[in-house]
Amino acid sequence: MKKILIVLACAAALGACASSGAGINATPAKLTKAVAAADRTCQTDADCVAVQKGCCPCAGFEAVNKTASAKVQNVLEKACANAGCTREACYTRITTACVNNVCTGKLIAPKAVAF
Repeated sequence: MKKILIVLACAAALGACASSGAGINATPAKLTKAVAAADRTCQTDADCVAVQKGCCPCAGFEAVNKTASAKVQNVLEKACANAGCTREACYTRITTACVNNVCTGKLIAPKAVAF
């Protein structure tokens, strides 16, 4: 009887954990919408920042207006509160710049590593 209760308790806990947040390497729809809707207008390079497109850095980054990034960050924190990330080897960092009054991002080339 004790074993059955323990198994049921574990199953309930696992179910609660699974339903309480985003999954492994998640890209929640709310975050995708927030990034797509973010303002990208700018006057100088300083007006632009990079925001994550998913719960994990391997999802990539997008260049947006610095003011709009606060809303995206808020959505990211809520949508990805319990998300897990695998330890993938990826390189998705970008540099941001204001080009023709639009924030743009350029992938940073990874540095060579000596073995």
